[in-house]
Amino acid sequence: MDIKDFNEALYASSNGVVVERRKSIIVPVLVLLAGAALLIVNYFIDNGTDANNLKSALVLVGGCVSLVGVALCGVAIFGEGEPYHTGDKCFLVRRQYSFDRAQRDSVVRAVEACDKLALDGIEESDIAGISVVCYHSPRSKYVAMQAFAYEEFVYQGITPLKIKC
Repeated sequence: MDIKDFNEALYASSNGVVVERRKSIIVPVLVLLAGAALLIVNYFIDNGTDANNLKSALVLVGGCVSLVGVALCGVAIFGEGEPYHTGDKCFLVRRQYSFDRAQRDSVVRAVEACDKLALDGIEESDIAGISVVCYHSPRSKYVAMQAFAYEEFVYQGITPLKIKC
């Protein structure tokens, strides 16, 4: 299994505790509406020498905020779902660690024990010879992690998926 299949393995092995869910579309729609409101306010300002700079600023800011809102709506509608813990009723927090190959044994021990604190104690590297993907719940002690090694231009799993509730 490579690093891209981690989420699918997490959903399959959690027995319904972790499911794929999309985040709410309310915030992207509100950003879009805020941008549209700025453009509407611009329409109601009278033309005059004192208001031209204000109108230009409203068009610029309103247009940019509207475009960001459209992009966020597109991501919310068409993007991939995120891991959601049904028991805690919250999205899992993703953290990806990067380690040097020399630290492989200590990383594998920490992942096999599903010990997030031990991983936090290992010095990270800028070059990710060994990578650990870790999801944890902010509301409980639920942790899921797996270690991967970068071999032949792709990350390959060196430990099985470990889950600790």
